[in-house]
Amino acid sequence: MSKRRGEDSPSQIAGKRSRPEPKKHLYLVFDDWEKGYSIRQIDPDTMLSNSSDDDLVYAVVDLPEPAAFRFVAHARDTQFFAMGSSNIVAVSSGVEATESSPPTLVYDTAAAALATAPPLPGHLAGPIIPVADSLYAPTTLGAGMPTAFEAFSCSPYTDEPSSPRRMHEWSWKSVDALRPPAPAWRRRFVVSYAAHPDGHTVFVTTRDASIGGGVAMTYAFDVERREWTPLGLWALPFLGQGHFDVELDAWVGLDEDPGYICACQVPSRSRYTTVPPESDKMEERLFGARDERTLTYMGDSKFCLVVSVGLEDAEEEEESVYDREVRVTTFGLKFDRKGELRTTTDRKTSSYLAPRYVSSFSPVAFWM
Repeated sequence: MSKRRGEDSPSQIAGKRSRPEPKKHLYLVFDDWEKGYSIRQIDPDTMLSNSSDDDLVYAVVDLPEPAAFRFVAHARDTQFFAMGSSNIVAVSSGVEATESSPPTLVYDTAAAALATAPPLPGHLAGPIIPVADSLYAPTTLGAGMPTAFEAFSCSPYTDEPSSPRRMHEWSWKSVDALRPPAPAWRRRFVVSYAAHPDGHTVFVTTRDASIGGGVAMTYAFDVERREWTPLGLWALPFLGQGHFDVELDAWVGLDEDPGYICACQVPSRSRYTTVPPESDKMEERLFGARDERTLTYMGDSKFCLVVSVGLEDAEEEEESVYDREVRVTTFGLKFDRKGELRTTTDRKTSSYLAPRYVSSFSPVAFWM
């Protein structure tokens, strides 16, 4: 029997299935030189395996050389974000009202190529929040000026879709999103956020800055409808970004109690309530209360924890250029038979000595 149009033969199907996926790496961003930032590529297979659930053993090694890429970037206020499967975006904002923002930079790890984009319009009036394949940033043109909402994304701009060199453009575009009851960015500050598994909603927890940050309020922002929905006077249990994992069916993040990882259920996107989602905190402490830390999601219930620890004796060694130790730990998470959150046995660790040039910056990692 002849095969129908559009069907593949068994050998063709086998060939497609056997094509290996590109190997992913950890990309660490450091402020380790005087002009900007470095991106270092790390192969997790080179990290030290650690099967102990009690004590972490760190293999102290030099940073991978050469750097995958170096950014000459605004030192005082530069943030890095992952977009898509291979892009690291560097966004800088002028600190003073009279300063203009430097260009937005996009490093494609797969192509080892750099793209430049327009600068952030205005000055940040709140945190930049990644949702789907875009970045959303509240901005203002100065003190007393109204707040706008800007979205950073990539879209094709050539008029010839069939062209073999179809071009794409990175750009910031204003969005009409700050409608009541949107968070009042000037009176509140964002403490945590997490993307909903629907792919177009983000949960944001804010606290009231005028009374010491004691009152929390959580909202849902739908990027398709460009609308904010108040969800209640409660807070997500983690600080910073939460990551959704399908196997755990939960958001995972850094607990408010320094040193711990926590997970929580994904609440309703539209129902107002006074009860926060059910959450669980690990009993094992993974870092010190004063350590700078970031958490990165690697997929399949695996995570990467980056902890930066200052070296107290660094100033005593005149010839030393290192003033901190950056500890990188990859680990899996699971719920045990009692329903408690714990790490799995496939833990790997490494530690790197690195200089520091920006006191407000903590090294971050991306899995690409």
